[in-house]
This record gives sequence, C-alpha cells and structure tokens, in this order.
Amino acid sequence: MRSQVVDVDGFGPDDVCRLLNVSSDVTDRIAAYLDLLFLWNQRINLIGPSEHRHIWRRHVLDCLQLANDIRPGDVRIADFGSGAGLPGLVLALAASESRKVFLVEKSPRKSEFLAAAIKDLNLNAEVVTSRLEAISLPAVDVITARALAPLSKLLGYAETLVHRDSLCLFLKGRDVENELTDARESWTFSLSARPSLSSPEGQVLAISSLARRPR
Repeated sequence: MRSQVVDVDGFGPDDVCRLLNVSSDVTDRIAAYLDLLFLWNQRINLIGPSEHRHIWRRHVLDCLQLANDIRPGDVRIADFGSGAGLPGLVLALAASESRKVFLVEKSPRKSEFLAAAIKDLNLNAEVVTSRLEAISLPAVDVITARALAPLSKLLGYAETLVHRDSLCLFLKGRDVENELTDARESWTFSLSARPSLSSPEGQVLAISSLARRPR
C-alpha cells in the first residue's frame, strides 16, 4: 500500500504545509516514510488497519506540529516509545542534518523497522532498544512522547535525561488536566500548553525546569 495523496476527508500534505509553514520538500520526505511504514505494516503491527485513512491529519500533522517548538540550539532529541516513528521519525525528517534524534523503543521488531527507516531515508537518528526505566543516554535538549504513558510517569522517565534547559514536548488528550494534577503532586515544572492542531481534544504540553518535589 502506498501513502494516499490526501486523507478520506480531503486533508493532505498541502494543508500540513499551510498550517505549519513547512516546505513541500518536508512533506515529500514524509510521504516516502509513509510508503515505508505501510509496507512494513503488512508484516508487523505498527499502526491500526484503518489509520491510513487519516494519516496526514491524525498522525503527520499531530507529530510535525512539535517541530515549531524545537529551538534553534536544540541538537539532541529523544523520542520515548517511538513505535512506528511517530513523532520521532517525522521530526527527524523535518530536522537539519546537525540535529540528532534518538528513537527509544522497547520492541525489537519495531526497532528493526525504525533502523530500516533511518537507513532508507538517510536520517541523522539512532535507535535505542530499551525499556524507558532502563534507558542509558547522555542528557538531551528535547524529549518527545505521544500516547505513551501518564504525565507523572513520563516525567520520571525524563528525569535522568534532562539538563537545566531541556524541554519536554508531550502530546496529550482529553484527560490532560487530571494528568497535570497528578504530576504536580510529585514534580515542579514550568508549563506552556496549547490546543493541538490535529484534534479539538488534544493538547501540546511544553514542560521545562523539571524537578522532583521534596518529600
């Protein structure tokens, strides 16, 4: 299966370019990634069987909107629970060559896909096959995650990888306020939140100055 020109509702790469102010070169590279994703999805379960019908809005737009939050000096990005490469591979496809993305994924089979995509698409990225509880990486500038774990757990995973100026970018859904309330019981942080461009129920959380709350 090859990537569709547009979603079933007519949303497509031109809309992504317009909403995010990215060039068609970026969406062309993402289309090549989608072709690879759909090919591998016939062998291993990377995305649901009907997700291709809304791939540009529900997945590409959702993930690529994070690129606008990444600062010029951010050169090391860790994507937690990369799975099908959303958002890690999408961000690597939009990034400059000087920026490196570490794709953290516990499944060896999904890691195999990620490694193949990195090679085929010639990306400055690296697969880290590890459970998040056991991850070993030097500090990074940005951490991303999507549909992975409650916020309090994500912050626990992030704690060992952040430095003073690190930024955590997490895509969250309708339960975001409850997750923030729970997280604030154990953590202090600065927060900037905005509605997601891809879903009326989604939120993009930008978290910095992360510290564990004293017991």
